[in-house]
Amino acid sequence: MAAYSEMKTYHTKAHMGMIEVTDDFRAAVRRSGIKNGIITGFTTGGVAGLTTLEFEPGLVYHDLKAAMDIFSPYTDETGRVIHYRHHETWHDDNGSSHIKAALLSPFITVPIVNGEITIGPWQNLTLIECDTRNRVRDIVFQVLGEKE
Repeated sequence: MAAYSEMKTYHTKAHMGMIEVTDDFRAAVRRSGIKNGIITGFTTGGVAGLTTLEFEPGLVYHDLKAAMDIFSPYTDETGRVIHYRHHETWHDDNGSSHIKAALLSPFITVPIVNGEITIGPWQNLTLIECDTRNRVRDIVFQVLGEKE
């Protein structure tokens, strides 16, 4: 079994900013030379996630953030930052960010068949920033499998 790893850096936008990274997964598979196996992407940091979704404006710029804010709102109806116990430990304001990231996942694994990632036509691999500030994030790509 062969293994290949690489890392790429992204500049993310706060409060559920999303970056479509499907082509970066495909490029890592191409560079690896692996024909059949898996690719895993793992994002560093405690408040970002990777998922699949249909990367279209309504979902990317509104719907997913609105849904996540139901589970873990950042501000109340008056615009004040909601207190989370996490804030007491680190004296910051991103307790809601940690909950959102926990509902997502820092990694995603996709099968590779005949040198291609096996996603559907409406599935886009997406990096999501849950923090309250813009950040710099890395995705570590690791490809495992057979070259022939």
